Amino acid sequence: MKWVDFLTGNDRNNVDEDIQKNYEQLDQKISNEEKKGYWDTLETNDDRTTLWNDLNVKSNLEHMTVAFTRLQEMAKSFRTKGSKFYQDQSLKEDIISSLDWMYDNVYNEKKSETGNWWHWEIGSPKQISLILLLLNDDIPKNLQDAFIRAIDRFVPDPTYRTNYPSLMETGANRVDKAYIVSLRGVVGKSDEKVKSGRDALSQIFQYVEDGDGFYKDGSFIQHNNIAYTGSYGRVLLDGLSNLLYLLHDTPWEVSDPNKQFVYEWLLKSYAPLFYDGAMMDMVRGRAISRQTQTDHLIGKEILVDMLRLANSAPEAQGLAVKQYVKSWILTDTTFANYLEGLEIEAIYLVKDLLEDETVRPKIFKGHYVFSGMDRVVHQQGDFAFGISMSSNRITNFETGNGENPYGWYTGYGMTYLYNKDLTQFSDDYWPTIDMLRLPGTTTDLTKPAGGSYVSSKNWVGGSNVNGQYGVAGMEFDIQSSSLGGKKSWFSFDDEIVALGSDISSTDNRLVETIVENRKILNNNTNELMINGTSQSKEFGKAENHENVQWAHLKGNQKGADIGYYFPKKTNLNSLRESRQGSWSDINRIFTVDSSIKTRNYVSLSIPHGKFPKQASYSYVLLPDLTSIETEQYSMKPDVEIIENSENLHAVREKSLGITAMNFWKQGETELVRSYQPASVIVKEEDKELIISLSDPTQKQEKVVIEVARKYASVIEKDDTITIIRKAPYLKLEVDVSGSLGKTHQVKFKYDGKQQGELLSFVDLQMTKDNEWYPGKSYPVTIIIENKGNKRIPGGELRFQLPKGWELKTEDIFIPSLHPGESFTQHYEINLPKDARFDTYTLEAAYHAGIISHSKSLQVEVKRSFMNLETVPSDLEGKIKEAEHYSREGNGTIRVVERPGTSNGHSIGYWDNLNHWIEWNIEVPKTGEYEFVLRYSTDHTNAKREVNIDNNEIYYLQFPRTNGWTNWMDVRINNLDNQPLRVYLEEGHHTLKMNNLSQAINLDYIKLIPR
Repeated sequence: MKWVDFLTGNDRNNVDEDIQKNYEQLDQKISNEEKKGYWDTLETNDDRTTLWNDLNVKSNLEHMTVAFTRLQEMAKSFRTKGSKFYQDQSLKEDIISSLDWMYDNVYNEKKSETGNWWHWEIGSPKQISLILLLLNDDIPKNLQDAFIRAIDRFVPDPTYRTNYPSLMETGANRVDKAYIVSLRGVVGKSDEKVKSGRDALSQIFQYVEDGDGFYKDGSFIQHNNIAYTGSYGRVLLDGLSNLLYLLHDTPWEVSDPNKQFVYEWLLKSYAPLFYDGAMMDMVRGRAISRQTQTDHLIGKEILVDMLRLANSAPEAQGLAVKQYVKSWILTDTTFANYLEGLEIEAIYLVKDLLEDETVRPKIFKGHYVFSGMDRVVHQQGDFAFGISMSSNRITNFETGNGENPYGWYTGYGMTYLYNKDLTQFSDDYWPTIDMLRLPGTTTDLTKPAGGSYVSSKNWVGGSNVNGQYGVAGMEFDIQSSSLGGKKSWFSFDDEIVALGSDISSTDNRLVETIVENRKILNNNTNELMINGTSQSKEFGKAENHENVQWAHLKGNQKGADIGYYFPKKTNLNSLRESRQGSWSDINRIFTVDSSIKTRNYVSLSIPHGKFPKQASYSYVLLPDLTSIETEQYSMKPDVEIIENSENLHAVREKSLGITAMNFWKQGETELVRSYQPASVIVKEEDKELIISLSDPTQKQEKVVIEVARKYASVIEKDDTITIIRKAPYLKLEVDVSGSLGKTHQVKFKYDGKQQGELLSFVDLQMTKDNEWYPGKSYPVTIIIENKGNKRIPGGELRFQLPKGWELKTEDIFIPSLHPGESFTQHYEINLPKDARFDTYTLEAAYHAGIISHSKSLQVEVKRSFMNLETVPSDLEGKIKEAEHYSREGNGTIRVVERPGTSNGHSIGYWDNLNHWIEWNIEVPKTGEYEFVLRYSTDHTNAKREVNIDNNEIYYLQFPRTNGWTNWMDVRINNLDNQPLRVYLEEGHHTLKMNNLSQAINLDYIKLIPR
């Protein structure tokens, strides 16, 4: 059987030395001289209470999955021809006896899910399916049927969560379930089940624009807002590569044309995140805390999956993948034997690649902006640089299940410099690094309360030019802290420029920017030089250095030196320390060794003091430069800092002819003027002028820029770019609507002499009150100022407003303005009563002769939340039990038994966003009614919108009741905190509630006549 051969290698001539070693390792797992193998320690007595004494399988779900995993290894040994336990009948009998016991006591169709759903629906059934496949006809039919029933109970359909039917499975979880259902179909000879598993993959193949899945820019998201290419993305790729291979040349072959996107992902989503065989930690979420899943170990697994898929990919894509994979395998020297630990099929894949002389290794290079997951990668061959950011779209980190509890700052601009020190981010890095002082971050050492944090900032992203070089930026705030600011990174050929501005805090805590925090040799021989002076190697001695222009840290091996240049002489703190920690401190599940680890570090930081206000910093990383080369660079740098302010970060790389700019708001340099927030790069080289641009906020409709250059002709441009003017300067309008942070690029023919001139700069300002609500009027102030040196003729101002919004005068004449003059006018905008809660764009466009300028203003229309007043539960009124609802949509609630409810039941699991519920309510008598709701919640931000008969919408925010069985009766009060009274006529009415955030249990709705 193809599926068994895939797992065992039985169809191959297995005389290879590495294959034999694989068999020996498998045999050692099963039984060994120390009598510590799975079979050696298996409990076989009739009165046993567990299968292994180190596992409590009846009460610990993790142990349940581990037990099935051990039985799967034993079944593989029984089925593998190269194993000494091949067809061992005693082993088979013990496996079957153990499966019988597990079915009777632990996992069967009569069980109900408790604890972590994953073990019931993925972890255990996946192993069971493999066991059934491996044993095949050697397992009694009644036992096989029993486990098939159990699988059908917990994984009946791969597209949804069994214990939460309204939740559609996505990403890795969906692929895992597709794999389980397909295997179950093969074992149970069910054509329908195999098709069900296969067809579930179609949703995976589609690109997404929000939530879980693959994005066109290469991003991969799981858990709604976590960058997870190297963890859940690994599981997904493994399942996909296996299923596509196993279904190939069968009646169930995947025919969905979108399958082609899988091969695109290999080069767009996975390849950029590798360096010399390591999968970058910044896309591995909480998996960085797993001792047995370090960057190179996981990288090896993913490379095998990529290689498996490359064999079936279109020729050009397949060859490119193989060339990169071959390069990474050959340069990954962290393994004594790269093949050790691989499955048999994987060993053959790698050996075939290495022996194929037609596939020549190729070094991966390029600059990649993953706007969908707030990550940036700069690959230059000799080094790679990763930036891990967060925003109002992507959370700063993930913790859960006892994993990665201290990862707060990993998404606050942590930078990863990869070079020939291949074990920098493995070799016990995560349990020993100071998690409050990660490289690249600006910190006040706050230990945030709670778990992950979604920032309030949306300017996070960047742009690239020709896919070679790029700029990234991040406006940040810190959970549980007032610290905030703006950060940029400019990635060129052999240097990385880091700028920071607007760094402010009102807290009484020291603030610093961590330039470096590098793991050094265990013998502490790495030399640190500052301004040419070698520093002390004494541990724990923090030193401050004034007027620092350059520094240098000797690497752990050749090709790992790092130079540091400070464009503006700065105060610099240095610290050499020996740090200790244990993997069990950061992960309670995937920890093999809980012993204390000790590693040495050197850190460099720029101090900002306490209560900083608009502080700034600038430094340049110089990978692989010696101390002499670093000093020489500091005397004649290739880079020039043009501006480092709260409005603009701009750098010019002179040797490359690149000017890169992050406009945090409208602004200009001598070369470029941007009328909106944007990330812009201009590259002038030979006879070409290239302009690249993105909208990192992912909120704007368009970005308009002017460039002080002229051109001869257009070589190529994206369709989103419109050339508005070519002289006396170049003016572009870029449609960035729905582009999700994508870079837009235009390339011109240009001789380098066609300099342009930016005309007088018109500053158009539009300001508003902070909070806007439906049905009210709000002032908007327009200020137009001539900041140039020439008179501007009279012009016209026009507004573009959302539908239904009103402005009495839409066209306004603006008088001519002499240099330095300004025009100010106040207008009033009326919002309709039915304006929905959302963020809207107001736009004012000014035209005066050939001068045109527009300004957009983001307006958030807020909900006015009613007051909820606690009232006694015995108020008389007409009760509508919540479980007696008439309709629902966008989700499925469950009626559950709850102590303390009016009749023993309530509705629960109401936590899907936009999940609405309707109730039919009979009003006994015409008049005014008040409304009381009885509910419970353990959340602090549960919100609902309520309307009656599709009339006025009321917004409610439910106070926490401190437990799901602690019930509270609340009356809806109006904004004046008086009881809300609604006039209702006798007869039938419909009350509708929609979930805006978080879960509540609802017991009843009570109408009180007044």
